[in-house]
Amino acid sequence: MRLPRKRLHSKGWSDKEIRHAQAALDKAEARKHPAYSFLEVAVFWGLLFLTVVGIFAVSVVIVPALLVLDTATIAFILALLGLCLGSLFALLIQDVEWTERKHHAFNLVVLAAVAVANIWVVVARVNVLSQALAFGNPHPPLLLGALFAAALLAPYLFHLLFERGGTSG
Repeated sequence: MRLPRKRLHSKGWSDKEIRHAQAALDKAEARKHPAYSFLEVAVFWGLLFLTVVGIFAVSVVIVPALLVLDTATIAFILALLGLCLGSLFALLIQDVEWTERKHHAFNLVVLAAVAVANIWVVVARVNVLSQALAFGNPHPPLLLGALFAAALLAPYLFHLLFERGGTSG
């Protein structure tokens, strides 16, 4: 873990104090048991995998609603589900302390892509089914996918920008 030198300088830390603290952190990292390091990585990937599974679950759950509800109601439901799933992800990922900017960027890209693509495909397929069943209730797939992705990532972005002090690695 690298210390944010500029931030510590702005809080009155001297170069000697920063070097001493960094040396202590490096020493602790070197003494860490290999199983603990493996567990940290497993938690990171497992959490990302479970969030992707949650996105798929949301898409399955909304299929009946897509057939009978209007677009505004579907948008509200997707935003609410996205905020709930995103809040859970943000709450759990904050305990993975070794993550750096590249890990957060990877999470943001993967979750956004999976959320948009998944909701887009499900809504498009349900629109075809709705037309075949003569429900006549089409929804905009890309708009709903983007809305869900934005709601999903909003709590995580809030955590990165405000709770971590704008420094994420």
